Amino acid sequence: MKSLLLMLAIICAGIAAGCQSAPEKHYPIRGEVISADAAKKLLTVKHGDIPGLMPAMTMTYQVAEPKQMQTLQPGDKITADLVVSENKGRLEKIAVVN
Repeated sequence: MKSLLLMLAIICAGIAAGCQSAPEKHYPIRGEVISADAAKKLLTVKHGDIPGLMPAMTMTYQVAEPKQMQTLQPGDKITADLVVSENKGRLEKIAVVN
């Protein structure tokens, strides 16, 4: 009986370890603002290649801090930190560049 309980404990520990979320990955991006929807916290950006993640494309991202979008306008060139976890991405550290 003790060995059965020990085996169950080991199996449960293994399952719990497998359920942990993957660590976040950070990717620097550079792109152009296509549109900004502050109410929905969404920013559409036409960006270059993101090595190790995806080719250049236009994509809509969730913004971590909506106040970072307040002054953004279509056509603005930006840099940002794309944070990816659980197959979801969000933009952080958004900055307008020349």
